[in-house]
Amino acid sequence: MGLQRILLALLLSCAAMDIFICPQPVQGFAIGQSKYGRIEKFPYQVMLIGKQLWRKRILCGGTLLDQRWILTAGHCTMGVTHFDIYLGALTIEDGAETGRLVLRSNKFIVHEGFDPDTAANDIALVKLPLDVTYTTRIQPAMLPYLRRNDALTGAKVVATGWGANNEMSNYNPMQYTELRVISNQECANEFDVVTNGVLCAKGLRDETVCSGDSGGPLVLKNTQIVIGITSFGPADGCETNIPGGFTRVTYYLDWIEAKTGRLGQNLPLVAQQQVSQRAQTLMRNVVRLNDNVV
Repeated sequence: MGLQRILLALLLSCAAMDIFICPQPVQGFAIGQSKYGRIEKFPYQVMLIGKQLWRKRILCGGTLLDQRWILTAGHCTMGVTHFDIYLGALTIEDGAETGRLVLRSNKFIVHEGFDPDTAANDIALVKLPLDVTYTTRIQPAMLPYLRRNDALTGAKVVATGWGANNEMSNYNPMQYTELRVISNQECANEFDVVTNGVLCAKGLRDETVCSGDSGGPLVLKNTQIVIGITSFGPADGCETNIPGGFTRVTYYLDWIEAKTGRLGQNLPLVAQQQVSQRAQTLMRNVVRLNDNVV
């Protein structure tokens, strides 16, 4: 297949749903050839229902980073006034589901360089209104500090979300699929928006991400280390062997630290010390700059 750009109005068929309208212009994609998951296996997975002024509601995913912050895609915030945030939930409709928590937030931060036309810097943070209590169903993911300089090519990864591979439904349970990271050079054969801030992954068969998975996590297999945020995918639909595009989390670690104040709290002690040393160096540089201001 020749070079293809992200379709800005991709998967408009989801607009026929009673509740959810897919976020635009950069679509998140649902998981083809997926399996149904237990929330206890993916307790960092968050559902975000964004309320827009001119539409109904949009469905995105997110990753719980700690008791107050959720990582998601920048395009999930477009036109959104607030989010209803579902933690520890398998579906939106099962209000009697034990252990779920639903909160509302109108506080979110979008990367200053986010460009919806190219999916550049497609990253955002949502701040919870209160500290959440961790349970077996609600647990934070880990940021990939120890893989900061790793291209991750060939790594086995898992994508999760509530996107649909066939008919869209408000009752869709969470799904997951296994992928493998490919090089940016290989991914650039399919998309012309691949930059250093992008990571691509594809399935061994016809697995990818689709509408409704936007903003959701991509983690290293058998870990809770989040390395990607679902950003864009192929125009040919969910069940295809074309790779999906993710925001590369390692590229944005400094931005996440600056906006949240996180300094590797859930890292091993040695890694925490390394991050702390970097932070102290940054602070000394800021002090020097301030000293030079007249």
